[in-house]
Amino acid sequence: MYTVAGQRYTGQELLAKLRELADDEASGVVWHDGYVAALPELAQAGRTVFASVDAVLLGLGGCLTGRSVYAYAYRAQVDLTARRLLAGGPEFENSGRDKAFNRLNWVQQGHGDDAYLKLRDGRSPYDAVRDLVDNSGGWTLDCATFVQAVQLGAWAAAVGRAEFDRAARQPFTLKDHGSTGLSHHKLWFKEAFGSPYRLRTPATDRSRAQEPVADVTDRQLLASAPPGSRVAFVNSDPQAEGGDFERENTLKLPDGTYASHPFGILSAADMKRALALQTVLRYGEEIDATLARAEAGEHGSITAEEAGTAKAELDRLVAGGDRTALAEWILDHRTWTENLLYDDLAEYVEDLVYLSEVEIYTITPETTARQ
Repeated sequence: MYTVAGQRYTGQELLAKLRELADDEASGVVWHDGYVAALPELAQAGRTVFASVDAVLLGLGGCLTGRSVYAYAYRAQVDLTARRLLAGGPEFENSGRDKAFNRLNWVQQGHGDDAYLKLRDGRSPYDAVRDLVDNSGGWTLDCATFVQAVQLGAWAAAVGRAEFDRAARQPFTLKDHGSTGLSHHKLWFKEAFGSPYRLRTPATDRSRAQEPVADVTDRQLLASAPPGSRVAFVNSDPQAEGGDFERENTLKLPDGTYASHPFGILSAADMKRALALQTVLRYGEEIDATLARAEAGEHGSITAEEAGTAKAELDRLVAGGDRTALAEWILDHRTWTENLLYDDLAEYVEDLVYLSEVEIYTITPETTARQ
């Protein structure tokens, strides 16, 4: 049996999946009997668990058309790079926290939210980017810089050291957005919850006119965005505004899941839920203040005994570390806050959390003729 993206396949079922992929002319995959011979070899070598179908193809190797080597390598490396970077355990770079990075390769420019990293003179962009991916435990990254780091890492691994260093102009920078070489081919965005999508391109960037409205749905954007696209979700709750979790930038992987830091790899629905949890938990501070007044006998409807019992339950949930259970408790006691109006987490997500941006980069194989 083979496990691919959490789903189990027999050898024949996996071969059928690979044949289905090979039928897509745009995939660049050439079907041949080498697949049949290679699958048993993978199993004999103990390689039966793969992050995605693209990772299986990478393990098989050699099943490419010459014109699409970059497309194949890039898709596989988006998957492998994102997982490797997350596995290294980078810290979350929240607002106000100093950046941590490899100071042998990079120097910080600017301060605070405007800070970014510039490659030191004489350093190889390829070596610096791959060092970040391989040694991410020594770094702090927020969600936006994580997406940029994966993009650069996948691009570098797909084209190799010589070409990446040649293509990476100086100065070479790593930023929240707009790192060296990462310009957008297309960017769909909403200006607010409920507003229509607008489409930004390099052509509209040069125009003073407002970007045109794009007749497209969330479902269509999520389905059609190629692996490597940046997909951003926003929580429109006023409590989230200006905080570290008002927005979550994610990277679409080949299997249709989304990678982000610090949430990891989730479906779109679970990513929106994870973003919602961060803000729902902030209402706990308002409940704490209410319970403190009640314990002091200063609340009109909550007795000191009720407050003590509630506080003990809150402390137990916090100590247990189950953030979902804690959020559900807060929602169950929403009347102890002034602003939390939703009956449960699903209703909160439906009313407040939305897909806000989908960005396709110019280095994505679907948008470039790079060989």
